Amino acid sequence: MIKSDAQRERTVSQIAGFQQALAKVAQEKPDKRSAAIRGSYKGMIRQLEDELREYDQVKSGELTLPHVERLNQIAPFIAKVRIAKGVSQTELARRLGVSKQVISRYEESDYQTVAIARLQEILDAIGIKTVVTLSA
Repeated sequence: MIKSDAQRERTVSQIAGFQQALAKVAQEKPDKRSAAIRGSYKGMIRQLEDELREYDQVKSGELTLPHVERLNQIAPFIAKVRIAKGVSQTELARRLGVSKQVISRYEESDYQTVAIARLQEILDAIGIKTVVTLSA
């Protein structure tokens, strides 16, 4: 998943690079090898375009929060929520009093290594209300 505008720009560049490589391979004599390479390039382009589309959709604020029943289900959605709320990694870092690199590391692991108390601080900083219900 793309998690920042900088990653988005790198993805756009990667798509352009794969498209150029695909055009170059398309000029070659068709054989099994070139067909496999074309298929691989097309697959990468589709995957990167899907990631780009997802990022742009989330960034536009289009995000439906899922119903979460377990605390470990929250972490994978935090970056998407941050993006949808228009909060950059730099801004989130500022709000939490940490460096942007700390937020980047959190997001590289999809917040899986972050303590619950810190997750709550992050959600508060992003502006997400949390309600916890315990039942036996």
